Amino acid sequence: MDNIAEVKKKKELRQLPDQIIEKALQKSNNNIKDARAYLRKYFGLFLTNKIIKGKIGDEEILKVHISSKKRDYEKFYEEIFENIKKPKSIIDLGAGVNGFSYKYLEKVVGTTKYIAIEASGQLVSQMNKFFKENKLNAKAFCEDITNIQSLKKIISKTEEPRTIFLFQVIDALESFEKNLSKEFIEEISHLAKTFVITLPLESIGKRKQFNVQRKWLIDFLEEKFTIQKDFKLFGERILVCDTKKIK
Repeated sequence: MDNIAEVKKKKELRQLPDQIIEKALQKSNNNIKDARAYLRKYFGLFLTNKIIKGKIGDEEILKVHISSKKRDYEKFYEEIFENIKKPKSIIDLGAGVNGFSYKYLEKVVGTTKYIAIEASGQLVSQMNKFFKENKLNAKAFCEDITNIQSLKKIISKTEEPRTIFLFQVIDALESFEKNLSKEFIEEISHLAKTFVITLPLESIGKRKQFNVQRKWLIDFLEEKFTIQKDFKLFGERILVCDTKKIK
C-alpha cells in the first residue's frame, strides 16, 4: 500500500485531498506517523467523532469546534464589515465550520453568495447538506487552498465585489513553506476587493495567551495593501485589508 493510502487509514484524515497528504509526507521524509501528526495539527484536530459521523446539530458544531466556539458570529461579522462595502460574494479559504454561521453573516451583509473552501471532506459534505436543506446561496468545495489554479476557477465564477476570508490559516500556510502566506496573499488579492485575516491570540491546547505581533506579515500588508481595520476580538487579531494600495 502506498504512503498516501496508509495515512488515510485514520478516519479523521480519510477525506483530505491527496495533494495535502503528499506535502505532509514530503515534510516528514515519508514518515507515516509524523505526517499524520502534522495533518492532525492543521486539518484533523477539530474533527470529533460526532462531526465525522454527522451526529451533531448545526448550532452545536459552532459551539464545539475549537476555531469557532469563542466567537459570537453576529458581532464578529458586524465588526469586520463595519466600514467596508458589502460584498456580493464571500470566499472563505480554509473555512472549517464557518459555513454553519451563514445566518449570522446574512444578518450583517444580506443575502450573499458564500463559497467555502475546506480540505476536510467530512466538513464539506456536512456544510453542503446544511446549505441545501436551508436553501442557502452557498456551496462548499473540498480543495487544497494552495492549489491556486483551482481556486481561481471557482472564484472567477462568483459575482464582484468579493471579500476573501483567511481565518486562522496563515500558520498552516507557513508550515508548508516559509513566506508561502505572502506569496499566496499576493496571488489571491487580485480576485477580491477586500480580504480578512485572523490570527490566534492563544494556543489551541492549553489556551495560553501569547503576543501575536507578526511584524513580517504586518509590514508586508502595509507595503502591498491598505489595512482598513486592525482589532482584537474573541481571542483573535483581525485584519481587514483593501486590496488597493492607497497612494
